[in-house]
Amino acid sequence: MEWVYGLGWALGPSGQMCLSGRLPGYRAAMVLIPDEDYVTVVVTNQQHTLRATATFLSDMQHPLTNDDLTTAIDRFAA
Repeated sequence: MEWVYGLGWALGPSGQMCLSGRLPGYRAAMVLIPDEDYVTVVVTNQQHTLRATATFLSDMQHPLTNDDLTTAIDRFAA
C-alpha cells in the first residue's frame, strides 16, 4: 500500500481553522474555532458532497462568527 498525505489548514476571517480531505468515495472536513472551544466534523461516503458539506460547516459556525464560509471551504477542499 502506498500512502499519500498532505496537511494544511485554511484560516478564516474570525479565527476559524478548516481542514478537508478525501479518499476515493469518501469526503471529510472540519471547522474549528479555538477561541470558542468549537469544532464541527463531517464525514461522508460520497465524494461529490463537497458543496453540501461546505454549506453545513459554514451554517454551523455562522452563529458564532457571522461569517459565510461556504465558498471558501468549497474552494479550499483537497
